[in-house]
Amino acid sequence: MRTWTVSRLVTVLLIPVVFGTGCRLAQELRARQLMRDAKELYEKEDFEKACPLLERALELRPQDVRLKRSLAYCYMAWFRPLDTSPENQQLVDKAAAIWKEMLADDPDNGELFRELVKTYLLADRYEDALTVSLEYLQRHPDDAEIIQNVAYYYSKLGDFDKMLEWYQRWAEVEPTTPDPWYAIGSSVWNKVYCERLKCDDPTLPAEERGRYIDIGMQALAKAIEIDPKHVQSYIYMNLLYREKAKWVDKSDPEKFAEDMQMAEQYRQKAIQLIAEQKKKQQQEQNTDGQAVPTHEPAHSGPASSPNPQEGTPDMTPQSSAPPQESAPPASSSEPPASRDGGEAHVN
Repeated sequence: MRTWTVSRLVTVLLIPVVFGTGCRLAQELRARQLMRDAKELYEKEDFEKACPLLERALELRPQDVRLKRSLAYCYMAWFRPLDTSPENQQLVDKAAAIWKEMLADDPDNGELFRELVKTYLLADRYEDALTVSLEYLQRHPDDAEIIQNVAYYYSKLGDFDKMLEWYQRWAEVEPTTPDPWYAIGSSVWNKVYCERLKCDDPTLPAEERGRYIDIGMQALAKAIEIDPKHVQSYIYMNLLYREKAKWVDKSDPEKFAEDMQMAEQYRQKAIQLIAEQKKKQQQEQNTDGQAVPTHEPAHSGPASSPNPQEGTPDMTPQSSAPPQESAPPASSSEPPASRDGGEAHVN
């Protein structure tokens, strides 16, 4: 009688264990099937059906980081640019919520932070990108890339002075590069230049233009001091002197002539440096038998994601890189205008 009682007791105790194991196995199998179905739909670009399947799978595997990533990517693949409807913007919020949840567990993970920012930039939500960037900078105050991006977000939001302030902060954390100072100088030229076919701010008073011109010229002088062969800084110094002559010294013939003379000196220096660079490149080509690239290729997106965990579909976008809405390269564009509003003749 006692043996029967013990055996029965053991059996009763094992029932929930076996039942629980069976339930977990069924959940796992169900989650994997949902993910396989979602992957097929994703590859067919049927995101409207794929994302809900991933949501259901995540309910069954709530700790699966790869699955969270896949769902965030699915939301943004489903997102329609230029559609400002609440339903469409909600997809951005859902994706951002996933990245924020993962960041809460790993707040110093720069890769997760960048995915969050890219999510907002896909939707042109610069205020949100700015907000999370400022929060991240509280933990990483010397991250030059993020500081540069903050300056860019302020420019997109129309706060020119804040943009200049953050470019100056970039210069503080990277004092040996001319790029932040050049960024200030070139941005100032775009602000103050005003002709019939191009005028960023036609209502800007002449006195205010003069103040900005002075800021830009000081910044370019610092860029040239750091790198005396920084061609773009000479080009924009030339252009700013021409704007100075136009807006600040136009009523004083002597100062006007001095400005134009300085502009020409900087233009000629730029021409000289360009010729020297071409000559050096030609010499290296003759020596090595092949052309030497003048710059490294631009980075088109984040490094590819590692292979997904077993059973989790990797839905990292592969066909197109995330939006390159970070701060513009500091020395990549030729000035669009010259001393009299035509092409900039520097070559």
